[in-house]
Amino acid sequence: MTLPDTLVEPIAIKTREEVVADTIRTAIMRGAFKPGEKLDQQSLADRLGVSRSPIREALRTLAAEELVTIVPHRGAVVTQRSQQELEELLFIRVLLEGAAARRAAEVMTTAQLQKLEAVLLAGEASTDIEEALGLNHEFHQTVYEAYAQPILIQTIQQLRNKIAPYNRVYVDEPGNKDVAWADHRRIYDACVARDGAAAERETQQHLEQVFGGFIRAK
Repeated sequence: MTLPDTLVEPIAIKTREEVVADTIRTAIMRGAFKPGEKLDQQSLADRLGVSRSPIREALRTLAAEELVTIVPHRGAVVTQRSQQELEELLFIRVLLEGAAARRAAEVMTTAQLQKLEAVLLAGEASTDIEEALGLNHEFHQTVYEAYAQPILIQTIQQLRNKIAPYNRVYVDEPGNKDVAWADHRRIYDACVARDGAAAERETQQHLEQVFGGFIRAK
């Protein structure tokens, strides 16, 4: 993902600092900035068309979310995680996202399935990595939101954010995008069948497929 040349106009309920944080957060999660990469405040301010003040506040927000690390005498860098941290994040995600998919699949409505199918078809057809990453997020979010579990979904999103910068590493490898969307189709099929156990199993195997090999190869 390339960082926008100018800042997206904030909606009324968000401050400029929040919109700046949203913009940088998305860029980190889509791989525009790599783990360990320095985030230069002046460069960000120039590219987003704001002063350095909202950039500083945004970086503090992202540091609290552990997406950014403030390094003395160096400034802000995209958080780089150890193999042990990545393995633990994957372990927790497998448990929680599998459970969330199980609950959702069993109660998914026809309208929700239609929305999920539309995302699936768009993801399978996409040849743009950045678009596919966005659709990947939308696919999983659509599954989990089919069940009223806002606290679980929020917790999952926080975990997904922490490991998201590494998604680009996986999809940049030839063939991996198609493998991931084949996994998504099996998750979708389980939802169509209202088979919670299958949805849980396929979600867990998908996460292991996407992140397990990469993490253990580090």
